Amino acid sequence: MRARTVVPLLASLAALAAPAPSAARPAERPLVRSASGIVLVVGDSLAVGTEPFLAPLVAPRRVAWEARSGRTTPEGLLALRAGLARVTPQTVVISLGTNDGPDPARFANRISRVLAAVPLSACVVWATVIRPPRKGPYHALNSVLRRTARSDPRVVLVDWARAVASGRVALPDGVHPDRSGFRYRSRLLAAAVRRGC
Repeated sequence: MRARTVVPLLASLAALAAPAPSAARPAERPLVRSASGIVLVVGDSLAVGTEPFLAPLVAPRRVAWEARSGRTTPEGLLALRAGLARVTPQTVVISLGTNDGPDPARFANRISRVLAAVPLSACVVWATVIRPPRKGPYHALNSVLRRTARSDPRVVLVDWARAVASGRVALPDGVHPDRSGFRYRSRLLAAAVRRGC
């Protein structure tokens, strides 16, 4: 009789002494999720130029691409919707605005439509704009992006304009960097993806 009582008692004590699996899991789950999520890249030629570099920098995340040269933000919105029909991303990386007009109010409306299309659970990494004067002023577009990033916690801004202005990257044609510049842009984007929102 006594032996029968001791065995369940020992089993109970062993269970109490073992680390509780639920105590360790909550801290681990977000890390696992963020390390293995899908990154959807939507953009213009600046997104196209990062294709050789970005995926290895954000591994083990999988990268889905919706990038084409010359794309405006409304065209990017259509590409975003097409991408979202294929994948459910944890992060959306956007390179849009360089081919848009200079009107900040119109750009703000376009950004709002893009953000409305992105799932609420996804972070949005958006690079600022820099382009030559012949393509129209762009500082007001970046002001809109900065305001958006301050008001929407999902938006993480990559200050590409500052990287170029600081001399870390050169733009031979006023818009596109060389191969090493695209590698640098990819590193900035990857750091923002890893940081999350």
